Amino acid sequence: MPNFVERKFIKFYLGDDGIRTHIDALHAAPPKSDKYTGEIAEGIIKKINCHGIIATVSRNNADLNRLPNQKNKEAIKEYRQTIKDILKHTGILNENEKLIKPYLHLAIHGIRNTVHGPLSIEIGTRSGKTCSPEVKDWFIEKLRRCNLEIQIDKKKIGDRSKIVHRWGDEISGSYCFGYGSNFNTFQIEISRTLRENYQDEIIDIFGDIIISFNETFK
Repeated sequence: MPNFVERKFIKFYLGDDGIRTHIDALHAAPPKSDKYTGEIAEGIIKKINCHGIIATVSRNNADLNRLPNQKNKEAIKEYRQTIKDILKHTGILNENEKLIKPYLHLAIHGIRNTVHGPLSIEIGTRSGKTCSPEVKDWFIEKLRRCNLEIQIDKKKIGDRSKIVHRWGDEISGSYCFGYGSNFNTFQIEISRTLRENYQDEIIDIFGDIIISFNETFK
């Protein structure tokens, strides 16, 4: 298994520095976890040696998939610093800490079967605010080839915090100034049936997408 580094709120893995992608599971820890998201993230990390972040604290204590507030601000600071550490590891930040090459961030979450169906995935981009149009079109086309029911920005459009990695956060600028238009985030909501019964297939799909992204966007 990958050798994760433990911090207070998360564990993270630095993979191949040539892979411009990290995957995270911010609601992996019980109680109130998105079940199997941590296992899926670890499976993808192990399969292709990409970078990854997995929450080790419940969202009840500190929700990492939110903007900073009094309850989670220490955890958010740690999470955002870890993303910066990963980007520095890849060597694609300029002197102003902006990305000089396209980067992919896949955020793995869980959605109930009753929302879109038992074999469904919803992709949230805040209506395109978390990624470039070119990368969004490419990503959706890749997923549609996998014979799954794909929804885009319908019920789970992605949390507002996902915009911060791209454009920064005026409220907490000391935590994240934004890495620019090369930072592309997709919040991926996976149905319970797919998470529980089709883990290997999901791991293969997103592992292949990550490899393809790094070959396509240079």
